[in-house]
This record gives sequence, C-alpha cells and structure tokens, in this order.
Amino acid sequence: MRRGTVVRLAVVRLAVALALTGVGLGAGAAFAGQGGPAAAPPPGGAVALPPVARGADIEERLGQAVRKDLAFTDAAGREVRLGDYLGGDRPLVLVLAYYRCPALCSMVLRGLVEGLGRLSFTPGDEYQVLTVSFDPRDTAAAAAKKQAGVLAELSRGREGAAVSPKAWPFVVGKEAEIGALAADLGFQFAFDPATEQYAHPAAVFVLTPDGRISRYLYGADYPARDLRLALLEASEGKVGGIVDRVIMTCYRYDPATRRYGPAISGFFRLGSVGILATVGTLLATLWHRDRKQRRQEREEAGHE
Repeated sequence: MRRGTVVRLAVVRLAVALALTGVGLGAGAAFAGQGGPAAAPPPGGAVALPPVARGADIEERLGQAVRKDLAFTDAAGREVRLGDYLGGDRPLVLVLAYYRCPALCSMVLRGLVEGLGRLSFTPGDEYQVLTVSFDPRDTAAAAAKKQAGVLAELSRGREGAAVSPKAWPFVVGKEAEIGALAADLGFQFAFDPATEQYAHPAAVFVLTPDGRISRYLYGADYPARDLRLALLEASEGKVGGIVDRVIMTCYRYDPATRRYGPAISGFFRLGSVGILATVGTLLATLWHRDRKQRRQEREEAGHE
C-alpha cells in the first residue's frame, strides 16, 4: 500500500471517529434532557399571607387565545379593541398593571423598560407592547401620564431613540372587560377595601401575533435574553435574523427557574452537525484527490 493511501486512510478513520463521538454526545445529551425540569426546592419556611393576598396568583394557560373583541379606552380617549394590537408577524408583550399602584406595578414596568431597552429589536416594528389597567377606576388621563413617563424612560434606555406611543399604548377599561382578559390570561388579583389597593402577582405575558399565550415571564426583572427568546418563540422565528434563530435552538424555557437556559442537547447537536459537515468536506476532498491521482497514473501507464 502506498504511503499516500495509508495517510488518507488514517485521516478518514480519525474524522469518522470524531463524527461518531459528536453524534454520540448529542444523542446522550438529548436523552438526558428528557427527564423534565428538576423540581424546585421546598421553601425554607411557611409565610402567613394576608387573606387578600391569597387570591393573587397566576394559573398558566399556555396556548389559549385571548378574546380580541374586548373593548378598552386608550390614553387619548379613543375606544380600541384588544385585536387592534394583534395581527401580522409581531408578537405582543402584554402587561396588566394599575396606574395608582404604590409599588409593584411600577417595579414591573421599570424592569420591563430596562430589559426592552437592551434589545436590538424595535418596539412597534418587530414587536408590540400593551399595558392594560386592571383597576376600572383608572382614567384615560392617568393612562396618558403613566405612558409618558414609561416611554421617556424607555427612550433613554435606547440611547435617546424616541419610542412612538403607538408602539406601547396604555389603556383602561370597564370591570367586565378587565375581568374577561384577566380570566383568559389566568391572572388572579384581589381588591383590598381597607387600603383601596390590589393584591396581584408580578408577571408579563408574551402573546403570538394571532393572540395565543406563548410565555409567562415572572417577577419584576426581565433580562434582555429572556425577552428576546420569548419574542422569537412567540413569533416562531419570524422576528430577528439567522443568528437569532440559531440561538433560539440552543435555549429552552425552564419552568423550575422560570428563566431561559442553555439547552445542552442543542449545543451538542450544533457541534455534531459541524463535525459531520467537516467530515463530509474532508471525504469529498480526498475522493477527488484519489480520482485525479488514479487518472494521472493511468495516463502515465498509457504513455509507457
């Protein structure tokens, strides 16, 4: 056997071994991920909640569609419907808050502003935001005041780039419509007559362009990565570019942590694909080189 053939066989064997290793690792990681998310650790101690706070919770209804015909009033006093903010390719980031809330609602809005301010996506272009007050006593004037403050803060986070009020409307509504929307979302809140305030959970909702609930993001801190992935997920990859779609395959939502985290199987799959592509290129190169060398040998033998 000629020296060139021996070298080529050694290279091929090494390449195939690397490919099989990559595929095996990817398959192993994929099977390892089938066990489901780890259970959350038990709380260190029970905390006695006020009776009114026990009614503040979220019952997830992923995949359920919200009613698009629900009527509200925007900050300019115009009647609008929920469906006006849905459609096309743009997912919707929906916030339920009330404009006289002394603490939690402002924290949720501030956290959302900080996260959205770090996104490369443009509000009103690649996605839509909407805040609905769940206090029927809130007025259009209160909505306008809250909207002005939030948009000014978001513009500062986007290095002074102005954000159109159409990109993030603030609306108010009547008790029946508010209750219907909250029921669709699984958002449970309770009014405290003693303080005239509401007990409510902290979360934002990401809806698909056609109005289905795609993701719940909890708390008052919304990292840009989580928002970006939630928008990509809700739009089914229609928002963003090729890099965003690749990133989406490498992350998954973990219900235990309520955050997006690396999907190890996704990274291994990408690694395996890369190895297989390299092996394929190497084998094709060697095959063409062999054919060329054999042709030259036949031509030389014919001249002898």
